[in-house]
Amino acid sequence: MKLNLDFSELVRLAKIMLPEGVNFSLGSSGFDFEPLDIELESGKEISLADLDSGSHLISLQGRQVLLYIRDHAGRFDAALMNPRDGKRFHVAWCKTLEEMRQKNRFERYHATNRLDGLFTIEDPGNHGSEPRSADVALKVCMNCLSKLNYRGSEDKSVRHKVFDKFSLKEFFTDYSTCFKHMPKGLMSEGATGYTSDWKEVSAKTRAAASYICSVCHVDLSSHHHLCDVHHLNGVKSDNRSENLQVVCKDCHRKQPFHEGVFISSEAMAKIQNLRSLQGIFATSSSWQEVLDLTDTAIHGDLLTMQKVGYLPPIPGLDIQNAQHEVIATLEAPWPYQRMGISLYPQVCPGWKIYGIGELVAQYGPSTAGPYNGKYR
Repeated sequence: MKLNLDFSELVRLAKIMLPEGVNFSLGSSGFDFEPLDIELESGKEISLADLDSGSHLISLQGRQVLLYIRDHAGRFDAALMNPRDGKRFHVAWCKTLEEMRQKNRFERYHATNRLDGLFTIEDPGNHGSEPRSADVALKVCMNCLSKLNYRGSEDKSVRHKVFDKFSLKEFFTDYSTCFKHMPKGLMSEGATGYTSDWKEVSAKTRAAASYICSVCHVDLSSHHHLCDVHHLNGVKSDNRSENLQVVCKDCHRKQPFHEGVFISSEAMAKIQNLRSLQGIFATSSSWQEVLDLTDTAIHGDLLTMQKVGYLPPIPGLDIQNAQHEVIATLEAPWPYQRMGISLYPQVCPGWKIYGIGELVAQYGPSTAGPYNGKYR
């Protein structure tokens, strides 16, 4: 059952009261909440058939979710003392989940998109003891990190560092463009920490910079809503000019202290289109420049291709047919190999199109590099 509510008045008031630049929206694709969104905050028991197919990420009805086992019988006290001793949660279709599916134990999992990193675990009790439950900061599955090559996690030494510093909010931020619905938990964040005059400070700062991103230099003068002001030290109340940096929403989420800066697929597509029209992609010749200008959702695949010897792809390339009509726009294509990465299924005759995680699976540590850097 979908809740058909009219939020128009709330949106009008939000535009007046909330600081400009705060990532709050009630658009049809961003905060269209259903009962499912409420269930996911506390954890919803699911079956394999409930989950969306076709992605290495875990998805439920267009929502990014993770899976965890709520039943911690025999490990409940250990998990309370040290979350590392609890059962791991999963963010991707890793080999652990495949093994569980083969053992027909998948129905034990719950799905959630809670952002604070806490999971409700339970001890059902036995021999007369009372059932117990508690919120515990469980740890992420390392196999999941490797599956996505998340922040270079194919490398074992890097994987342990990513594991120790893993943040669910950062993870959901990195993949926010892949999903239609944003997590309900974003609604509780809004303008927290900003000063009362932040709307005016933000507007003046962006106007003074002519709405040009100081990182990628995209001109957003025709799309002010895609232009943010970033607090360099992460303190939202520190509005000293030297602490403020004008950035596009994509560059904003890539900055330190960026977690929680979610960006929709529509907003990212517009930024990429502007970058292309303004010739910004034409100057991206190194791997670091490509990573700076591409969606964080595909960075795991890009890092894999860099490691096996590929030269950098050409970001945001339009693919044309024989009639010179644009039939697709790929996030990261290699034209000479006629292959590329796309967040969504696209039909490009003669091209091999990969989704998130597919290049990691094909060219990861267990396989040989395909071209050893000889081709672009």
